[in-house]
Amino acid sequence: MRLAWALIVLSLLAIGTDARKKASGNHRREEPVKEVDEPVAEKKIVRQKHAKIVEIVDEENTIEDVDEDKIDEILREARSNLVIFFYDGRAACPSCGEALSEIEEIDDDIEATGYVNVVKTDDRSVAKELGVTTFPSLVYFRRKNPILYDGDFTDSENVLRWLRSHEEVATWELTDDTFERLTDSHSPDEGTLDWFVMFYNAENSACHSYVALWETVAHKLRGLVNVGKVEMGVNDDVSERFHVDKGDCPTFLLLHRGKMYRYKDTARDVRSLFNFAMFKFKELRGHRVPDPPSAVERVYELCKERILDAMDDSQTLSVLGVGGLLVMVAATLIIKAYRIKQNEREKQQ
Repeated sequence: MRLAWALIVLSLLAIGTDARKKASGNHRREEPVKEVDEPVAEKKIVRQKHAKIVEIVDEENTIEDVDEDKIDEILREARSNLVIFFYDGRAACPSCGEALSEIEEIDDDIEATGYVNVVKTDDRSVAKELGVTTFPSLVYFRRKNPILYDGDFTDSENVLRWLRSHEEVATWELTDDTFERLTDSHSPDEGTLDWFVMFYNAENSACHSYVALWETVAHKLRGLVNVGKVEMGVNDDVSERFHVDKGDCPTFLLLHRGKMYRYKDTARDVRSLFNFAMFKFKELRGHRVPDPPSAVERVYELCKERILDAMDDSQTLSVLGVGGLLVMVAATLIIKAYRIKQNEREKQQ
């Protein structure tokens, strides 16, 4: 009997010990609940760190944001070249931010040259003046001569290489005095390069906006086709010779082996103009290049311009002086023509 009671007591003690162990085990399972809170706190810390990184990147953004007045001021000084990055400040433009990051990577390399400044702007009036129609875009001014970047912004090194390879101006400035001498458009020598010429008006902002794009075309055609431009407001003789109307601005003419081909496509982008100069012009009918002015006509036009300039300045003495010069030149030409005829008669006799 005593043995039975002893077994009962031992069983009760064992059950109590087991219950305490289970209770202790339950408490241990609750401990990880405290650990669950710790990762949540860590996530909050990570987010805070990320927010700080964004702020630091923004603070370290070294490219100056400028407006039209500041750009004009930099260009007037003409001490250095200027890279202008255009972004859209009115609408959401994720690609603008990505492109700006690429430009930021090479900003120090660009300005390390000592003669190139880098700025950014969302000024729509400046974009319009330079023919920028999409964002992001980039225009590079070299000695006040703009060129439009026609690549993408996925690789900053590609942009840097483009800037370095486009430092020289490729477009020829053609005038009344230099046009025929440089282009030899009427009777070019065999094997000479063709000429692709843009007639534009600097007084017309919409027309003048093609200058940057035209420089891009000039670099694309470098070594293949010579590219020039004529400012119609100043060089009216060449414009009249090629029957270019100031209202039709800009006008693009390809001069090929004594014939001219007018670009008539509505698309005025780099690729379309490049293709026209290389092979598309052959699909059109060419017209003979008008005869260049004779020596007598050039002297007459020169004297006429001098007289008109003098009249604009209200300088009577200058008018009389230039008028007298015109009479002398005319008399000289008449005498020279008379002598030539006399010599021809003597040879016939």
